[in-house]
Amino acid sequence: MDPITLAAVTSAVTVLGTKVAEGAASEAGKTLWGGVKELFGWKNEPASAEIAQCVAEHLQDYPEHASQVIQLLQHDKGAVGMLVGKINAEKVLVAQKIDTVNM
Repeated sequence: MDPITLAAVTSAVTVLGTKVAEGAASEAGKTLWGGVKELFGWKNEPASAEIAQCVAEHLQDYPEHASQVIQLLQHDKGAVGMLVGKINAEKVLVAQKIDTVNM
């Protein structure tokens, strides 16, 4: 996954998860967070300080979830939805190994 998409999606999910953890999320935000957790297969919520790392690691392991997370988050009409409003992760390429030859 390209670093810009990874950073943007991670930031949006982190904002959402942090708001839920702080008790500052609306019911819609809590439902949205539940959808993200379900997609990621998380039974328990990570600690607030660990959300960003957990999200980034998950998206690196499962890059196909990026577009699904973006679709979930774009339904949010608040700040989180605005963070991902313009992201399109339909054509994500992941390179596990890149060999280069110096000429």
